[in-house]
Amino acid sequence: MTQNLPSVIYHPLSELTQRNEVELIIKGTFAALSSKHITAIVNAFFLSTKICVNGIPYIAIGSLSAILRTGNSKAERPLVYQGIPGVLSAAQIIEINGVEHISGPTLRALIDVRMHLADGRTKLYLQVAMQSYERILNLSQVRDLKEVFLDDIRNNRPLLKSQRIAELNIAHCEFTGTPFFDRHEVEFAHIESVVTNPMLALDVNNGVIILKEIHRELTRLGIHDFKGMYKHCQTKGYSTAWSGQ
Repeated sequence: MTQNLPSVIYHPLSELTQRNEVELIIKGTFAALSSKHITAIVNAFFLSTKICVNGIPYIAIGSLSAILRTGNSKAERPLVYQGIPGVLSAAQIIEINGVEHISGPTLRALIDVRMHLADGRTKLYLQVAMQSYERILNLSQVRDLKEVFLDDIRNNRPLLKSQRIAELNIAHCEFTGTPFFDRHEVEFAHIESVVTNPMLALDVNNGVIILKEIHRELTRLGIHDFKGMYKHCQTKGYSTAWSGQ
């Protein structure tokens, strides 16, 4: 399934760092391996990786054969689109500028599975791929993006309640219709939680203004998404006008 993430900025890795910064950790460690194949792996990462504003890498599917060492067999495609029953789920496909990508954590899982099923030099080249990925994560430029993103959430998340109340002129709990006379009686509850969808953490439309005790109940029940919140409202007889459905 292909999906578009919310409108965010992606930085080509080549704009954030030099190629040798990715390659640096590889040289020497794998001196016995073919420099041609190592170069192919590093180039695949360097030319096809986009770094999201939250610091998470996304890698173009078209470059995975070099990284996953599947050659001309195109075996990377069933690994991505189908997974391995009982071992690895099909990947979630993210479309960036019309090109299909998978996330860095998904790629890490694919490399790990391939390493378990490979031996000899193929396994060593997969270790090169894993170390290349780890090197990207530890680049100061990538870490800085992540820190700025998290800092933005920390600083602006407390403002969401006042922002939603002001923009929509809310004076009642959006679930029960109970009027509130003090803003301390209510809280901004994320529909898609910050844990499960951090890209929507500061979206004022990704939340509802509800009584504190109801928010605590949602937290206690482990409700983290639209589906869970909508079902909870139906079960409790709360309004679902907030959902737009």
